[in-house]
Amino acid sequence: MEVIEAALTPNKWSRPQIAIKPVRGIVIHYVENPGTSAMFNRNFFEHRKLGKTGYGSAHFIIDLSGEVVLCIPPNEVAYHCGENRAAGFYYTDLATDRFWPWPNACTLGVEFCHLDRLGHYTEETLESGRHLLASLCELHDLDPAFDIVRHFDITGKPCPKFFVDHLREFETYKLSVKSCMLTEECMAENGG
Repeated sequence: MEVIEAALTPNKWSRPQIAIKPVRGIVIHYVENPGTSAMFNRNFFEHRKLGKTGYGSAHFIIDLSGEVVLCIPPNEVAYHCGENRAAGFYYTDLATDRFWPWPNACTLGVEFCHLDRLGHYTEETLESGRHLLASLCELHDLDPAFDIVRHFDITGKPCPKFFVDHLREFETYKLSVKSCMLTEECMAENGG
């Protein structure tokens, strides 16, 4: 798994440089721009520094090719799972029970690029995601089955679309992350 470091410019809209608290979960997303690259979406977050498109960012974006782009260092807060009351998305019971008072302060955000408006992924995206999530879970002593959640689980926003529409696939994917953590070959590839 190749990780390209392309940290956003510090700014109040997408990289506030607030220290993250101990990580209690990983929130996965999809980029909502079918067929686009990780760098395209990274650059979208970078342009938010102008303050014209609101808050938003993520720690990592996984490309269709499987390349991983790091946008926010994992020791800093990213704006990836806040409420959007104007759009009708409010913190869920899960968010208030497990990640209160502010889910962005204690979760890592991982965006997955996708092929189409239904949110289908490439095998390369899923494989890199599996390795990245396994290494992050190992590093932060997280259980993939419990501590990897969807943006939908935090605010009710239908993101990532494929895993919102196919809950069984999401549960199976989390199990594959757990299996990766238990496989020496997988963890060696992750640097673990």
